[in-house]
Amino acid sequence: MKRFAVLVNGPGELWGWGRPVVKVLKDAGNLVDVLLLPCQYASGSETRLAARLGADRVVPSASLARELVFGKERPDAVLQLGGDLLYGRLLARRWGSPLFSYSYGPKKGLGACRGIFTACEAMAVPIRKASCGKPVEVVGNLVADAMILDRGGSPWEKNGTPRVVLFPGSRPAIRKRALPFMREFLESAGRRLPQAQWRVLLSPFCDPDEAKEWEGAGFKVSRAGTGIVLQGADVALTQPGTNTLELLHARVPSIVAVPEAFLAEAPSPFLLGPLFAMPGLGPFFKRKAFQRYLGKKGFLAWPNRLAGKEVFPEITGRVSPALLAGRFATYAGDLRWLEETRIALGRIDGGPAGAAARLRERIMEVLS
Repeated sequence: MKRFAVLVNGPGELWGWGRPVVKVLKDAGNLVDVLLLPCQYASGSETRLAARLGADRVVPSASLARELVFGKERPDAVLQLGGDLLYGRLLARRWGSPLFSYSYGPKKGLGACRGIFTACEAMAVPIRKASCGKPVEVVGNLVADAMILDRGGSPWEKNGTPRVVLFPGSRPAIRKRALPFMREFLESAGRRLPQAQWRVLLSPFCDPDEAKEWEGAGFKVSRAGTGIVLQGADVALTQPGTNTLELLHARVPSIVAVPEAFLAEAPSPFLLGPLFAMPGLGPFFKRKAFQRYLGKKGFLAWPNRLAGKEVFPEITGRVSPALLAGRFATYAGDLRWLEETRIALGRIDGGPAGAAARLRERIMEVLS
């Protein structure tokens, strides 16, 4: 039996990566401490959700500094799932424990890791360039494992197509801004797709009472897990994030939208926060920074970044609810586009589930 310190940041990493990793480690009889890292994308519900993973101990981000200095539980291994490797390096150095990293992209500090893991070869290439000569192993995408853990009944009725999933995001401020926008979107899109079934898939990080607000706005809300809902879905409207990988694995064609009106609520990098918060000029600078990011990165959605081309259409800028509804309805009603997109997703998927077990076995081999 080993003790693992699993460091996780952000809603997507906690629920999509941490959940299956903690399970396979516990299934093998290990002790697991989950340490939550500070994250600009945090929803505020991370500690509550982390308590559901089955770990032996959860350290909230507010207590992380104290844990790094005064913690008494020596881990046999430190596994960091996302976030700045500074935290994992500090903890591993204090206890003399080996550090392992699972990441979707390159980051500083990889040279300090005993093992570096990622989801697919397209992600491994840039990580290898930044890993100081350390090998990078492809173990598969943890998101596929997480979707298998989802529970609940199917929300879909037998009649009515297309079956549309709407993802309003995991951050409360963006969901609050999205609700009136999406109400207008639904009115307009519903006229264009009169036979469609519409389901809002609220993040597990949402306040349980928030579903009532969406239902009051005319939406049908699903409380089932993402993996369950996507089994019967035909198409989705979503935002960038881990959910685009869930849609990839489920082979659900999707449109990714970032209306300019939502940018004010999007998290800002720590150093740029004061600039973007300036009255008057702040939103202008934030919009310019977002445009520059798009020009540098090319794509927002993970399937597009992995394929190197637009598989999921990305709609950004000054987009009204009616305009978005029109473009969405065009894609959702195009049977040929839907089928071609499903085929394209199958070509770029990171492979079958089982990444968490493969990750565990490789770490145990190093520790043996």
